[in-house]
Amino acid sequence: MTDWQVIFLGVMAFSLVAMAAAQLVMALSLMKAVKQVSEAIVEIKRDVKPLVDNANRIAEDASRVVALAVVQAERIDQLIKSTTERVDDTFGLLQSAVVQPLRQGTAILAAVKAAFGAMRAWQGRTPTSREDEDPLFVG
Repeated sequence: MTDWQVIFLGVMAFSLVAMAAAQLVMALSLMKAVKQVSEAIVEIKRDVKPLVDNANRIAEDASRVVALAVVQAERIDQLIKSTTERVDDTFGLLQSAVVQPLRQGTAILAAVKAAFGAMRAWQGRTPTSREDEDPLFVG
């Protein structure tokens, strides 16, 4: 072996050791970066967990409020429905209790008037008008 071969062999050995040292430094740096990222992720999870829990609670509260609103809307609907039914029933009773007897009463009055008109016609008299009753009255 010549001197040049030994020198090249030494340079190769030195380069190999330098590369191994550089890979070791890079591996250690990578492990440190992974550890920092892992700690950051844990910290983010710890910070975000209360926010997620609050969001879940808000969503649950909102769903409860919506459910209560639906129940109240159904109650209002039932109340309006029962109120309209009662009003309809009341108008029906009012019609049967007041309007029909009034109709019957007007029919009876019309019959009585017709009977008096027939009696006057039978007697040969025509009914007098109000203008003929008192022509001198000014009013």
